[in-house]
Parts: sequence; C-alpha cells; structure tokens
Amino acid sequence: MDGILAAVPSAMCVSLRSSCRSRDNAESIYHFPGKSSNRVSVLQNGNYVSSQRGNSLLKKRHCSEISRVIVKSAASSVGNAEEYTEETATSVKFQKSVTLPGCSSPLSLLGTGFREKKFAIIGVKVYAAGYYVNESILSGLSAWKGRSADEIQRDSSLFSSIFQAQAEKSLQIVLVRDVDGKTFWDALDEAISPRIKSPSSDDTTALSTFRGIFQNRPLNKGSVILLTWINTSKMLVSVSSGGLPTDVDATIESGNVTSALFDVFFGDSPVSPTLKSSVANQLAMTLV
Repeated sequence: MDGILAAVPSAMCVSLRSSCRSRDNAESIYHFPGKSSNRVSVLQNGNYVSSQRGNSLLKKRHCSEISRVIVKSAASSVGNAEEYTEETATSVKFQKSVTLPGCSSPLSLLGTGFREKKFAIIGVKVYAAGYYVNESILSGLSAWKGRSADEIQRDSSLFSSIFQAQAEKSLQIVLVRDVDGKTFWDALDEAISPRIKSPSSDDTTALSTFRGIFQNRPLNKGSVILLTWINTSKMLVSVSSGGLPTDVDATIESGNVTSALFDVFFGDSPVSPTLKSSVANQLAMTLV
C-alpha cells in the first residue's frame, strides 16, 4: 500500500518538474504564485542569473508543496476506501464499523450479500444486505476454530450460537430499486409467519407493530432498513430514506418473531444465500 501511495505522487511530480523546467527554458517573463501583479522581465533585469536562480528555487518549492498535497490527498482517499466493503453484485458499499441507534458499542461487518426476486425466469435484485456483530460474539465461537467455510455454512448450531449470544447484532438492508412498503412487508411476513407455528398474543402484537412500520411508506432506491437484535427477544427497527438511520422507529418484543427473522436470513433456507455464504467465509478466516 505504501508503495502505491509513493508511486502516484512521484509520477505526477515528475510531470510537474518537467513542466517547471520547460517554463524555465522557454519563458522570458515569469509570474510567481502569490505575487499576482509582479512580472519580472529578464530583458529588463541586469541580474539575470540571480533572477533565474531565484525563480527556479521558487518553482521547485512550489512543486514540492504540490507533491506533499498529492501524497496527503492520496493517503486520505485510500484510507477512506479501506473503511468500506463493497457488495459486488449491487455495488452497495457498507462501512466496516458502525454505531447504530440503540446499540451500546460499535458493530463490525461480518459479511454482505443481496436479495434477488424471481419474476418468471428473470432474477431482479431488490436489496443489498450487510450483517454486523459485536466482536465479543466471536470469542464465543472457539469450538468452530479451523472449520472451512462450507462446514460453517452447513452447521446450524454455529448460527444458533451467534443468535443466542447476549450481544448486539444487526442486519443493514439497502434497497437497490424502488419498493412499496406494503410489498416489502408482505414478502418479509411471507417468510416469517410460517416459522411461527402457534403465535402467542405477544407474537401477534409484535407482527402488527412490525407491519405498521412499512404500511403506506414508500421505500425508494437507497432507503436503509436496520434490523437490530438487542437480545434474543428484543429487536429494534430503524428506517431512513438514505444513509444510516439515526433513530429507532419501533421495538419488536417477541422471542418467536426475532428468532424467526434471524432464521429467514441464516437458517437452512436463507432468503439471501450470498449473505450467509459471505458470513461463513469471513468466520472461516477469523476463527483460525
């Protein structure tokens, strides 16, 4: 990385130095930065050599200053790029570390994926998703150290351990097309409800609260939805029209609903296989 940073400004400064030398050779009248109305003609100045050396020195300093600015800018740009991971199928960028509404500490990105909906035989991408966890959860997964990504992905007990961990985890959904809120909820409810065999009154209330967040709400491309598990029976839902939400829109308090939703994404038949696969790959690299 340092080599890349060094190479970019170096090449650009070579061009700048070349430009400076060309002006030294070709110009008989010099105009210096910072002296907007001061023109010095070498034909009118008897101290030509002294003037030429002074001008050259000022230009070298100018090149050096520009070079330093380029290095700083390049370093800043690369640093910013390293703060994000791109979900390649949708080009949505996810921050590697986030502080979310209702969470006590920052969460780290564990994987990304996308949701695709089939219309006839055509697959249409609906949203990108990033899964975040409190890093303390990883310390409780030592039993799976050395497992391959395939082994991890097939092991439902590992994902159950992640869900049962008493630490925050969150799913960030970023829409990549316009979706009506009711349509979004209907698709989600279609996946959640069959996973709750005998809903209690708490489950019914929780589902009604969940539904109310999306009714009569347009979800435009770029909208962000956060589903944040505080514990196994409490989940926060936050929605924004763009960028990370800053407030909690609703609290879902039902162990059956929260666990069913987790199973929708990380169970044996996930709605986004790419997300579960990405998380398994990252765990395989982390648990070594």
